[in-house]
Amino acid sequence: MKFFKLFEPLKINNMTISNRIVMPAINLNYANDGFITQKLIDFYVERAKGGAAMLIVGGCYIDLYAKGHPMMISIENDKYLPMLTELTKAVHNARSDVKVCCQLYHGGAYTYPQIIGRAPIAPSAVYSKFSKATPREMTLDDIKNEQQAFVEATLRAKKAGFDAVEICANAGYLMDQFLSPLKNKRTDEYGGVLENRIRFPIETIELMRSSAEDFNIGYRISGDDFVPGSNTYKEKAIIAEILGKHLDYLNVTGGWHVTKTPQTTMDVPEGCYTYLAENIKKHVSIPVFASNRINIPELAENILMAGKADAICMGRTLIADPYLPIKAKRGELRDIMNCVGCNQGCFDSIFKLSSVTCLRNARAGNEARTELKPLKEKKKVMVIGSGPGGLEAARVAAMRGHDVHIFEKEDKIGGLINIIWVPPGRNEFKRMIENYTYWIQKYGITVHLQEKVNLDKIKEYNPDVVFVATGSKPILPPITGIDRGNVYWANLVFSGDAPIGKNSVIIGGGATGIELAIYLAKYGALSREAFDFLTFYKALEPDVALNMLHGARNKVTVLEQLPKLGSALGKTTKWVMLDKCDALGIKMLTSVNVTEIGQNYVSYMDANDTEQVINDVDMVYYATGVKPNDNLYSELKELGTYSVVKIGDAKKPETVMEAVSRGYKVGNSI
Repeated sequence: MKFFKLFEPLKINNMTISNRIVMPAINLNYANDGFITQKLIDFYVERAKGGAAMLIVGGCYIDLYAKGHPMMISIENDKYLPMLTELTKAVHNARSDVKVCCQLYHGGAYTYPQIIGRAPIAPSAVYSKFSKATPREMTLDDIKNEQQAFVEATLRAKKAGFDAVEICANAGYLMDQFLSPLKNKRTDEYGGVLENRIRFPIETIELMRSSAEDFNIGYRISGDDFVPGSNTYKEKAIIAEILGKHLDYLNVTGGWHVTKTPQTTMDVPEGCYTYLAENIKKHVSIPVFASNRINIPELAENILMAGKADAICMGRTLIADPYLPIKAKRGELRDIMNCVGCNQGCFDSIFKLSSVTCLRNARAGNEARTELKPLKEKKKVMVIGSGPGGLEAARVAAMRGHDVHIFEKEDKIGGLINIIWVPPGRNEFKRMIENYTYWIQKYGITVHLQEKVNLDKIKEYNPDVVFVATGSKPILPPITGIDRGNVYWANLVFSGDAPIGKNSVIIGGGATGIELAIYLAKYGALSREAFDFLTFYKALEPDVALNMLHGARNKVTVLEQLPKLGSALGKTTKWVMLDKCDALGIKMLTSVNVTEIGQNYVSYMDANDTEQVINDVDMVYYATGVKPNDNLYSELKELGTYSVVKIGDAKKPETVMEAVSRGYKVGNSI
């Protein structure tokens, strides 16, 4: 594919960026008590080397009232300048034409009182669902103080060597709180009509501008708050038109953190929020960036060619593969390590106050410590099993120059990946298989499909090293009737090896159980392609087609022994999936113990220790956990002839991210 727009330079006031790929600010949780760390510098140096045109660093909190938490970057006073300067120098030294922007952050009502030791401040004393606190209404002196904090942070950013600043004014943060009629209940000159509500951001920008006249100022704006009672895309276009006269660019993203409209999860269609950037671009004359779920360069090019935006923000995408820009420019699209939108290493980690990692890229956040080790001695490596851990170990070992052979008992590679991409909204995991299929070819890995491995096979192959990645097997729950003919392990549904029931019971409400419930409830629903076709040709009324597309077709009950559903689902994904279950009418019961599976019923003891019965059940599925399938490993260790390492579920049941991380480490260790 040719790129006509993606690698064109873009002029932003007095600054020119070399192409249209921008890495937006992502709180990485790499800072130490507000100070830039070497880990954070290494992260951005890698992205500079990878070819992105501009790296937006942050959010960087501007004072105590703005502070998110200690692992965020601070720009609140001069003591932080030396390390901020180290960052910009390192990034500019890595690539002279890369631009570095400092995002100025103020959470307003989103600030946690337990972190700053006092009540947060905001336009009005309106309770925040995010911080679970009611802020103190800002006085006029508070307003002047916070505006001055923005000014001083701007001057520090310029002194530290940043090429621009960006105001973090999206997601429901302080600027958005002033603009929102839902959060701004003031009756003075900063509240009421839009002309007053927009006064705080305009005054702040003008003060920043007057203090640093030749410095570029951008603004990260929510294209639609997606919160009832707040600003929609219609009001945001008007707001952008007014603010655009005072800014050098607008960076358009989606809704607030408290929105019930998913913004970044895998089930959000790629590029579906670009209409927000397009809507604002029609009203301004400055460059506009598009954001959210733009994970591949082909889509980025299409958005630019369609005139919807002037630049493309790729955040998680560049966590997964810092070298995406260079690879795309060279036409090496198949070599890109695709983000799959899982949120597990990034947003889920952030909400747990952990450092950002990545399911795809085991080096993310540990760039300096995970360089590929030079090959000392070429070895013959046998990888048994081609799940995510085995594939990653094989890739890394082969990249380093080892002779790698994969043995897989099935007729295709992927292992568990072939299961997890099947449920609705999880299909991007399939890109992992596409990536590894390419790397197998690129690095000369030999794959033996439909090969069951035993000790004789290993002796025949005679490897130097054996990686055992044989996965897991289900734990059969001790329930009367579990051996009936209408009872199946959950994963067999996703592999096509189990029938689909019209009235099903799922035993186990963890991640797999919830995904299966949604899959079963919607099984047989109208496809999106059919919906588009039938409504376009007016063959079906839109409301009827919508019901056929989104409505539940089958009855499903989930029985979970624990008090909560969705264990192992990350925070950013769990609420989306549980909301889907509610919308589909899936019955979900917690704190129950299943006692018997009968001919057409399931009995259980409820939370009150009362026996209950579900009748007319045709299918039962259990999703009650797995255990390592490590018999072969035990035999090999007992033999004592070969160097043997366990990977993935064969070692212990773990997430795909954990399996990939260990696979990388093992492949880099031999």
